Amino acid sequence: MLGLNPWLSLLVVVLALLLARLVARDTTDGTGAASTSGVSGRIPRALARAVGSRSAPWIAGLLTGALTWFVWGSLARTAVVHDEAAYLLQAQIFARFAWTAPLPPIPHFFEQLYVNLAPAVYSKYPPGTSLLLTPGVWLGLPGLPVILINSITGALLFAVARRIAGGFVALLAWTFWITSFPVLYFHAMYLSEVPSSMAWLGAWWGLLRWRESTRAKHLWIVAISVALCGVTRPLTGVALALSAGVYIALVTARRDGLRAPTLLRVARPFAATAACAFVLVMLWSWQSTGDPRVTPLALYTRSYVPFDRLGFGARDDERPSARLPWDQRVTSESFYEEHRLHTVSSLPIAAYSRARMIAHDMWYDWRGGLAALAVVGLIGAPAALWFGLGALALQLVCYLLYAHPWTWSLYYIETLPALAILTAVGIARAHAFLSASRTRDRGMTIVVVVLVLAVLYPAVRTVGLVRGQIAQDHAYHDAFARLLPHDPNGAIVFVRYAPAHNDGLSLVRNQASPGDAPVWTAYDRGAENARLAALAPRRTLYLFDEASWSLRPLGGITSQLPTPR
Repeated sequence: MLGLNPWLSLLVVVLALLLARLVARDTTDGTGAASTSGVSGRIPRALARAVGSRSAPWIAGLLTGALTWFVWGSLARTAVVHDEAAYLLQAQIFARFAWTAPLPPIPHFFEQLYVNLAPAVYSKYPPGTSLLLTPGVWLGLPGLPVILINSITGALLFAVARRIAGGFVALLAWTFWITSFPVLYFHAMYLSEVPSSMAWLGAWWGLLRWRESTRAKHLWIVAISVALCGVTRPLTGVALALSAGVYIALVTARRDGLRAPTLLRVARPFAATAACAFVLVMLWSWQSTGDPRVTPLALYTRSYVPFDRLGFGARDDERPSARLPWDQRVTSESFYEEHRLHTVSSLPIAAYSRARMIAHDMWYDWRGGLAALAVVGLIGAPAALWFGLGALALQLVCYLLYAHPWTWSLYYIETLPALAILTAVGIARAHAFLSASRTRDRGMTIVVVVLVLAVLYPAVRTVGLVRGQIAQDHAYHDAFARLLPHDPNGAIVFVRYAPAHNDGLSLVRNQASPGDAPVWTAYDRGAENARLAALAPRRTLYLFDEASWSLRPLGGITSQLPTPR
C-alpha cells in the first residue's frame, strides 16, 4: 500500500535491538550493574510508569476513537455498502421505538439487499449492532456509537496486552494494531465487526481478570461479552464461546477440579446471559417475521438467497430469483457461485487462502518483516496469549463452514489484536535474549521509543490513505445526495443504473418512516412507474440516470418511459 520494502520493519527492529544493547552496555557502572542516575535512568522509569499507569489504557482508547473519527471525517456519515445500510436502517427504526417500518407502496420498487420487505420493513441481521447505533441516531450522530465502541476496543487491547506481557509490549501491540490499514478502514463503518471486536477483547480481558481474582464479576464480563457477540455476529460468537469455555475449563480443572458445584457456579453467568440473548432474538423475530421461531435472517435467506447457509455446495434450484432487480441479482449470483464452489475438497485451499489474508492484514507491505518476530513470540509465549491465538484458529475453523471470498478478511478483524500482541511479544523476547537482566528495562525503553518513532511515517501515510479511501467511497452517495430535490410535497426519484453500475452500491434505500420521508428512491421500472406515482399523487416525479449522472423531472410522461433491462 505504501510501496515500502516488506523487510524494512525487521531491519528497524534489529537496529533498535542492537542500539539498545550498545547503549545499555555503555551505561553500566564498573561492576556491570546498570546505572540508575541521571537522564539515562530517569527516562526508562518515567516511560515504565506511564505505560503502567491506570490511565494508559484510556489514553490508548481516546487515541483510537480520535483516529477513527479523523479518517471517517464525520459522525453523520451515510452508509456506503449494503450491510451498513441495513444496520443503519434498523437503528433508525429502533430509534422510533418500533421493531419494523411500514411497507412502502408496491414493495418491489424498493427491494434492498439484506432488508426484508414482508410483512414489514426490517433488517435481516441480528439486532445487536443496530441497537448499539440507536442512541447515535437519536442524537443525529449515528457515527458516535461507532467512535465510542472503537475507543473501548483500543483501551481493552492495551489492557489485555499489558496483563499478558507488560506495558512496553502493550504500547507496541496497540501501535501495530491501530496503524494497520484494515483496522482503521473497517472500523470506520456501521458494521457488526465493530461491536464484535469490542466483545472479543472484552471476553479476553474478563478471562484474564477472572483467572487472577476468581471473582464472579469478571466472569460476568466474559459472559456479557460473549452474549453481545452472539447478537451481533452469531458465528463469531460461537467461536468465542467455545474458546472461552475451553479456557475456563482448563483454569477451573487446574484450580478446583471439574466438580459439579464448581461447574454450576462457573456456568451460571453464561446461562443467564445466553437466556437473555435468546429471549431478545425470539422477541425480535416475533415482532418482525410474526413467528418467534423464524428469525429475520432465516426469512430473508428463504425468500432471496436459499443457498446462503452453513455447509457445502449449492443446488441449481437455489439460484437467485430472476425477478430481483438487476444489481441485486448480480450480487446474489456472485455469492451463489462462492457457495457452489465451496466443497469439502476445497477446504484446504480455503483455509490456507483465508489464513494468508488474515496474516496479510497485520503484516502487509513494510510490516512484512514483523511476521518473523511473531514467530519468535510463539516460543515460550505466555499462556494467556494462547487464548487469543486459539480463538483466532477456532474462528477460522468455524467460518470454513461458510462460503465467502478468501479476500474477505473482514470476517476475522476481531482476531487481529492477537497477532499484534504476538508480534510485540516476539520483539520483547528477542530483546530479552540479547540483553542482560540488569539492563533489560532500559534497553526495552530504547526499543519501544525507536520503533514508535519509526512507525510514525508509515502510520501518517496510512491514516492519509484510509481517510482518502473513505472519502472516495462516500463520494458516490454524497454526489447523489447533492442532486436530490427539495420539493415541499416530497418527491419520488426513479433510479436508472448505468450498464457499468457497481452492484456493491445502491441508491434505492428504504426509510424508517416512508410517509414522512422527503424523497423516495425507487427502481425505475418503465411504464410500471405510473402505478407508484398514482399512489403518491402529491409527490413530484424525477428520473435519475446514472450513465449521464443527471436528474430530470418526469411530469406526466412517467408512463412513456421505456422498460429497463
